[in-house]
Amino acid sequence: MTTVSVIIPTYNRASMLAEALESALRQTLLPDEIVVVDDGSTDNTAQVVAGFGARVRSIHQKNAGPSAARNHGIATATGDFVAFLDSDDLWPKDRLERQFAALGKCPELDFIFGLEEKFTEARQFERCEIRDREVLRTLTATDCIVPDPLALLLRENFIPTSSVLFRRQCLAKVGMIDESLHQAEDYDFWFRFALQHCVFGFCNAALCYRRQHSGNLVNQFVNRTVSTIEVLKRYQNHSVAHKDRLALRLSDLHYDLGSHLFYKRDFARARQYLTLAQPTGPRRAVRASKVALARLLG
Repeated sequence: MTTVSVIIPTYNRASMLAEALESALRQTLLPDEIVVVDDGSTDNTAQVVAGFGARVRSIHQKNAGPSAARNHGIATATGDFVAFLDSDDLWPKDRLERQFAALGKCPELDFIFGLEEKFTEARQFERCEIRDREVLRTLTATDCIVPDPLALLLRENFIPTSSVLFRRQCLAKVGMIDESLHQAEDYDFWFRFALQHCVFGFCNAALCYRRQHSGNLVNQFVNRTVSTIEVLKRYQNHSVAHKDRLALRLSDLHYDLGSHLFYKRDFARARQYLTLAQPTGPRRAVRASKVALARLLG
């Protein structure tokens, strides 16, 4: 029998945590254990978890961030597979059932993910879009196993954290989550699964619901983009087969970040990133004019 451990890191989200736990506990295919890692909360998180009794195991640690909390949970997990759920997110009731159906079809899968929908407190749901057309085309044409996931990850981070289910034994070669990264640490983690030739599987369905609120780290565009650039630079020497694609992605990210800072009137930083964008391609004239203006205004 294959077993599953659910890891839920949390910090001062007692008002949302109970709903996340309930979504894990009402799965049509129940997980074998649910581990909440309390990352030094100062609200009533402990009482919320205690209300679920023996169905939920709680670990408390000093505040060290979500990566450290996930690693702590993974280290104590006993399941053959690990599933992630953020404490402000929810699962549809058939989330695990769909993933294990994919595993039954393709037993060699190491890493299974799906789509996500975002929702507001008013319970308005909207499917999150995969922006890159090539990634979308490849995934929608996928029959269980994703071809060349590394090539797709170089184009976009299309994997929602709360949809991920992975084989715990893969960590022996992949390693744990990098706690030095404060954003894009999930992107870095997925990269290492791909670099180690783990088999990726895709479920063409919403496997998680992401709550929209002011505390979402994903709302911080500049920090997120800088972290994404840092992650991609790490793999410049590991992705020889995709060297041109990686260079283009870094160029696009530098351009997007420079443009954002330009319109925010942060001209010195805008010039820094715009200069790093490739001086070729259809946007070269726009880039050149923005660099010139940033020099003049900054």
